[in-house]
Amino acid sequence: MPIYKKYQASCNTNLLVWHITEDEAFLSEGIDLTELCINRLDTMKSDIHRRGFLSVRHLLAAVGYAPKALLYDAFGKPHLSDGKFISISHSHEFSAIVLSDVPVGVDIEKERPKVHRIAPKFLQNSEFTENASDRTRTTQWCIKEAAYKVFGKKGLSFLQDICTAEMDSDNPKAIVQHNGATTVLKNWLYYWEGYSCALAIKTD
Repeated sequence: MPIYKKYQASCNTNLLVWHITEDEAFLSEGIDLTELCINRLDTMKSDIHRRGFLSVRHLLAAVGYAPKALLYDAFGKPHLSDGKFISISHSHEFSAIVLSDVPVGVDIEKERPKVHRIAPKFLQNSEFTENASDRTRTTQWCIKEAAYKVFGKKGLSFLQDICTAEMDSDNPKAIVQHNGATTVLKNWLYYWEGYSCALAIKTD
């Protein structure tokens, strides 16, 4: 299908979302994959991961980027050849890319009850609220994952190094402690049926 949603945040930041309803054969049409893309696709055993990967290439094409414009560094963080910042996410039926003039991260997650069971592994005591919904807990995970993608470095702990704050505001924050420095990321939240999405922007 065509692009499902388009959103615009600050700092010339744009989020594009694809609803993955097509099969792999359809998604393989109309895009010229690089050898790197083909090799990455060949390592994916899951049908939904393969379709998510291909749908991202269609999102890139929609904003004028060929697959060869997308590069990955040693940590697996994506970069664009023209220097514009990019982040990518896909979860089950949805995929997304965000493009910006500043460092960004995006994460989509399907909302499921199991998030409460694993919450102690990624939330500090101060982040727990009573009677939190699946959506609230999933959103907290998305915020942390988006922050992790902004930095794109190994060794950053969701539990120890990233804390969510101001969850009741329009733009919750992720406070990241890394290499002795504190960075505050501003988040834009988006929802559609059964899914949560967080877009983190490094504005300072």
